[in-house]
Amino acid sequence: MSELREQETARDQPAGGADREVADAVRKARGQWRDEVWRRDPATGEVRLVEADDWDPNLIVSTFTNLLAGLLANEGTFLGGILQHAQGSGDSSWDVQLPNPSFDQTTLVAEYFRKAPDSITFVDENGDPVAAGVITNSILIRTDYDFDEANGPGGTGEFIREQGLFGGTATGAADSGLMVNAINHKARFKDDTVKIIRFIQLIF
Repeated sequence: MSELREQETARDQPAGGADREVADAVRKARGQWRDEVWRRDPATGEVRLVEADDWDPNLIVSTFTNLLAGLLANEGTFLGGILQHAQGSGDSSWDVQLPNPSFDQTTLVAEYFRKAPDSITFVDENGDPVAAGVITNSILIRTDYDFDEANGPGGTGEFIREQGLFGGTATGAADSGLMVNAINHKARFKDDTVKIIRFIQLIF
């Protein structure tokens, strides 16, 4: 977990002033993510696990503090905490040089699909389950993108290069709500032969 902490604090740190105050509030929050990729054989219908990633760090963005403040103040316009898990195609130039996400970004670059997470559960810092009723400082968000989901315009397939969690006023509408984290990653093609299960762990 030390490597995760180093990458989180080193990436996109603001120069000073109000931005630094926001960064200080977020600094202890960190996260990591991984995927499971399942493929269905079009001929036989057989489904098998073809890829299970190791954990990679993600970036907690500045608007996370706005979401936290609103939740603590019982903001009346808020619908809840983490409400939507969005996917984006990013930009094809990322296939040559993948940029880091920005601490100040508030949306994905090219969101095309979102849905509510399938589960949000408390875990320990290692990501292991805890007993029912135990509240910890870490949560695990799981979102299943089934064979018929997130397949792009027309359902013919799309490359996913970015993802992020949204809360507060987030709905099913693209770019709505307050962004929690930002993840850019190598292109992953999603069509009706592929199911992706995405896991994000946040530690506060």
